[in-house]
Amino acid sequence: MVAARNKLDVVARGRLDSIAAWPVRVVEENGQAVGIVMPRIPGAYFDRVQRNAGVKQSLREVQNLFIDPARAVQVGRPAPTDEERLRVCRDFAGGLAFLHEELKVVFGDINAMNEVFRLDAEPMVMFLDCDAVRPNGVVAQVRQLDAPDWLPPEGGALTLATDHYKLGLFILRCLSPGTGSSVKTDPDAAAARLDTEGMAMLRRALGSNPADRPTAREWEVRLRRLLGESLVPPRLGEVRVDRTMVLSGQSVVVEWEALEADWVEVVAGSRSTRVDGGPGRGRTPVEPETSGRIRVRAGNNLGVDERELGPVRVVSPPGVHQLPIPMPQVHWPVLDVPGPPGLELLPLPRVDLPPEVPQLFTTGGNGVSWPAVPAPQGVGFPLDLQAMLTESPEVDLGYRDGEGAGR
Repeated sequence: MVAARNKLDVVARGRLDSIAAWPVRVVEENGQAVGIVMPRIPGAYFDRVQRNAGVKQSLREVQNLFIDPARAVQVGRPAPTDEERLRVCRDFAGGLAFLHEELKVVFGDINAMNEVFRLDAEPMVMFLDCDAVRPNGVVAQVRQLDAPDWLPPEGGALTLATDHYKLGLFILRCLSPGTGSSVKTDPDAAAARLDTEGMAMLRRALGSNPADRPTAREWEVRLRRLLGESLVPPRLGEVRVDRTMVLSGQSVVVEWEALEADWVEVVAGSRSTRVDGGPGRGRTPVEPETSGRIRVRAGNNLGVDERELGPVRVVSPPGVHQLPIPMPQVHWPVLDVPGPPGLELLPLPRVDLPPEVPQLFTTGGNGVSWPAVPAPQGVGFPLDLQAMLTESPEVDLGYRDGEGAGR
């Protein structure tokens, strides 16, 4: 058993240590094996329960799942919800499947005290008394035992099929707690907790035909489906970004395809966006802080798949800066122009024009020149603006030599 554990890779060995109190060392004396070293059971699998003699720390064996929940609370035991009970059954089946498939062993003595459970983390079940397991197909001199009320109908040596029968008993009793639950064998007692396919599996598991019983892995898959969980680790398909250069403060859009993902997360530097991965495809904007690669991560309860995109370059927008321009100082002369009595005019700047420009008027020797304008002839006052705008031929605006007459 110790050698079987040592042959596993690091990941599988960690998985075994999380689901079973498995022997890790052989103790020898004078070259003879005299014992084994087994790990301690973690504290999460213990309860502080009220006894007549006071509070005592006690293992949380799975038999506590079979009693009435109200009674469990009275003595300091947890009362799992219906969903938590399904999750405990899921991890019981998953752990047993690992022992069957990876280590090729028959657990044998599955009963109400050889497994413990917790509700605060996963895996939720740990198998005890693992030094009594046997390789599949091997019958040792010390025969594996059956606990009362866990006897398979065919009797004889314990096999994978008898493990499958006892797994069915555990699922039935865990999902239908209450009076007499620890000795139940009628699958109909779990009808309120399992769907149609689950009930069909339970009837086969508790039937008399060993070859027809569902495997532990089939139970894990069925229970995961009931819980709405993924069955395989997630896998990212096509991922791409809509552009590889962006102005600072703007977002890029990442398009992704993810299979069996509960969530998808897009990470750009210290900024990230997480969305539901259930649709399988999606578009997610993210605002990168600096130039670099963008990570896309897809995850579920079985693992995470990750991909990198880019790099995406982040550039600053062009700025506008005020530049000083030197301006000459100009001293404007004051033009004194008389106005109507009582009206003060603002001083106007003096403008000296060339002498060839005719002077229209002068004041005090300082003149402002204007071009000569011929006075209109035959125009009466006040002007008839309506006639002018409608181009009446009766209005003469003073054009000479007939030019523009009548216009």
